[in-house]
Amino acid sequence: MKNIYILFSLFLLAAQAYSQDNYKKLADSLRYVVDVPYIHNCSDPVLWRIVDKGLDIVPSLIDKMSDTKETDVPVRFFGGNYTIADVAYVAIQEIIGDVPTFELLGVDFDENGCGYCTYWFHLRESKKNRKKFQQAVFKWYGENKDALVWVKNSQSVTGDCLRPDGGHYEVKKTGDTTF
Repeated sequence: MKNIYILFSLFLLAAQAYSQDNYKKLADSLRYVVDVPYIHNCSDPVLWRIVDKGLDIVPSLIDKMSDTKETDVPVRFFGGNYTIADVAYVAIQEIIGDVPTFELLGVDFDENGCGYCTYWFHLRESKKNRKKFQQAVFKWYGENKDALVWVKNSQSVTGDCLRPDGGHYEVKKTGDTTF
């Protein structure tokens, strides 16, 4: 009986390691994303295959948040292209709908000026800013992952289009019984 327990434990460890390796490989496929949700662009199969993995892939996506290799995906209205790190964060936002982006960036949303451009300016300013943002997202996720609940929703979190996976996670608010 002891041998069966040991074999079963080893099987579980091997399965977990295999699964984590697959998530890292899937996160590596971010470089093949050709479009991110924006206006009516919710059709990129690579992005949605990644998002479909849900919370299990989030640690691998956070690992990618310092990868500054540019993709071919243009940043509409702000110029330049998305980096692997930017696409990873879009995927995280589609998985978890209420990540407090500007709080974690440590900058204010520019309500009277350029709006979301403060995100782009801050992250493009230095690799150090990207690394700090990555660490802040890692910490936030660690503090909130046990409070995340599934919310059925057909709307993309980051774009003005329909999402193919039927919903996203949100942090359950204390005392909220709607989930």
